[in-house]
Amino acid sequence: MKSVLVVLGLGISFLFANPHFEDNNIQNFTETTVTNCNCRIEQCHATAKSTGKRCKHCVSNSGDRYCWQHK
Repeated sequence: MKSVLVVLGLGISFLFANPHFEDNNIQNFTETTVTNCNCRIEQCHATAKSTGKRCKHCVSNSGDRYCWQHK
């Protein structure tokens, strides 16, 4: 019984200690976050390092992925 608890405890601690577990969840959350913008062509694809949120500016030309600030 004691060995089962030790194995279970190690498994749970590994799950929370694994840095990739948190990074994947955060990355998936930011990729699926959709912002509501009224851009004529498309919204900028840049993300802020401080907040992790997508830029709200619109691109200038068709085929551009980034706004004037992030070119």
